[in-house]
Amino acid sequence: MEWNVLKKSPMTIAFFSICAVIFLYGKVTTSENIRFLALSYEQFPQNWFTLLTHGFVHVEWYHFLINMFLLLYIGSWVEQLLGKIKFFVLVVVCILSGGLTLVLLSTAGIGFSVAGMAILFYYHLTFPWEKELFFNLPNFVLPLAIVVISIVALTFGVMSSVGHIPHLVGAMIGIVFLIFFRKQHYPI
Repeated sequence: MEWNVLKKSPMTIAFFSICAVIFLYGKVTTSENIRFLALSYEQFPQNWFTLLTHGFVHVEWYHFLINMFLLLYIGSWVEQLLGKIKFFVLVVVCILSGGLTLVLLSTAGIGFSVAGMAILFYYHLTFPWEKELFFNLPNFVLPLAIVVISIVALTFGVMSSVGHIPHLVGAMIGIVFLIFFRKQHYPI
């Protein structure tokens, strides 16, 4: 992570801070204290605000660390490319779309993963031939692997605790944003 890029990424820092405060509060007290922020289709539309708040809630360390890695390491670069307003819109659209997906699937959910997928897909498909992955693989390999794994998991019913459909929704939103905003990138 380049600190110069992160220092110039106020939305990335803001989103991280919100997630970190909620996560740490849940760890210091109990996760029951943050349950009201999670989305559950059974409590929708009464708790309409959870369409947004669920995206900032994490209960498990691994979930928090993976999503925050995506946000801090890749999100800061995407924010530099898009600018803070478009990056803010990307994240909020993803979280809301992920929430609507959970409601349509009649399930519950938490986490920044939908936005994390959009950020990952946006960055890796902006620079598809850069070799920034393990084993000197080109960037497009990671999004392709995620799509294949998600489709296989959905087809065979494995890794059912993972929100594969919301992740794919985030990936699609990242691609749509890239199509519309690629020519408007800020130089980095």
